[in-house]
Amino acid sequence: MGTFCVGCLVKNHVNREQAVEIPRLMVDTGSEATWIPRTLLEQIEVKPEKRQAFQMANGQAVYRDVGYAIIRVGQRETVDEVVFAEKGDYVLLGARALEGLLLWVDPKNKKLIVIEAHPVAKVVVPGKVPPDKDQPVVTGMVIQGEGGPPPVVESVPIERAARKRRRT
Repeated sequence: MGTFCVGCLVKNHVNREQAVEIPRLMVDTGSEATWIPRTLLEQIEVKPEKRQAFQMANGQAVYRDVGYAIIRVGQRETVDEVVFAEKGDYVLLGARALEGLLLWVDPKNKKLIVIEAHPVAKVVVPGKVPPDKDQPVVTGMVIQGEGGPPPVVESVPIERAARKRRRT
């Protein structure tokens, strides 16, 4: 994919006046979490809430503290878990923050693209749906495949189910 960096603002989620600007944060869709240097999180008084295991790209397992912060990129912001990165760790903007910010990665042009919220899946409801309620949502993305028929659920008479429960 290639790598690129963006700037962001990280705020304490309790006291939003406490914030720190990070000029270079590597965009990494392979990382679930956002990694911010411990010194910067401590500077704005973000507290560790838990300790969690992570597997690094080289396969090494490490434990890091995790807290909560507001992440702002451009005019968008979201609340997310942030990993207290130690010396030698990469500083990363992870996939969950990108989803919360409604930003997609354009790997060819090495930039972030603003998107609108979109449904993840279509709910299939048995019965006729009026045509005006079943219009496709245009989101600028390609959805592969089609929805199948509604699931078939076998109905079991109550007395037969009760007998089966008594036998077990």
